[in-house]
Amino acid sequence: MRALPLILLLAVLPLVADEHPAPAAAKAKAQPKVVTAPQAPAEASVDAGPSTPKAALAELSAGNARFVAGKRVRTLDTGQDAAMRAALVKGQAPFAVVITCSDSRVPDALLFDQEAGRLFTIREAGNAPDLQGLASAEYAVEHLGSKVIVVMGHTSCGAVKAVREANGKPLPGNLWALQAGMAGLLESTPQDPNEDAKAHLAHLEEANARRQAQALLDRSPLLRDLVTAAKVTIVPALYNLASGKVQFLKAVAAAAAAPAHH
Repeated sequence: MRALPLILLLAVLPLVADEHPAPAAAKAKAQPKVVTAPQAPAEASVDAGPSTPKAALAELSAGNARFVAGKRVRTLDTGQDAAMRAALVKGQAPFAVVITCSDSRVPDALLFDQEAGRLFTIREAGNAPDLQGLASAEYAVEHLGSKVIVVMGHTSCGAVKAVREANGKPLPGNLWALQAGMAGLLESTPQDPNEDAKAHLAHLEEANARRQAQALLDRSPLLRDLVTAAKVTIVPALYNLASGKVQFLKAVAAAAAAPAHH
């Protein structure tokens, strides 16, 4: 009978040992912990952009196609905003100048899908640049290296409509400046007897974009020289508010020099 407690004790000992297993670290040699230095975030770099007028225009066209399709890329990523601002503090090199209307419905950066630093924008009602606007365009191409100037009108333009409806009568306040900026527009694009007011306005909007683009060449020897040398292209365009599409019109050309007479 005395052997029975001894037998029970021997049976319980393995169970107690299982409840308190030896640590695995005691069985294997401890490995040293590797500490790595924290990685610094990558700095954002400013995209140099297209290097030729043709490539610059193609980039604007591609960006607008993304906007129309609802597939913007360059203006959707906000994760790099802080790094982009830091990079642009060092300087700018916009590949395109956009002269467009002050209308709030014409967000040029979005409709061309271009982030900060890539477009040099000049906004004036009726996309009719005054002397300051002209100087700004000259600065962009001469000092910042812009390759293309887009003079972009748009559908349902209130400035063009105001000039049309005034029909030569002075507009109130400083709005006379709109008429001065579009001088000759009504005379160059008279209303056809077969078109209504809306159709005539559409013709005026397109004609105004063409005339303002040509006026840049007529008023600026600097721009004329760059266009003649094929270093810059000036393109009139028309933005459709409803579709979001930009229609690029034929680039304006500098007048050929008159032949010398002997």
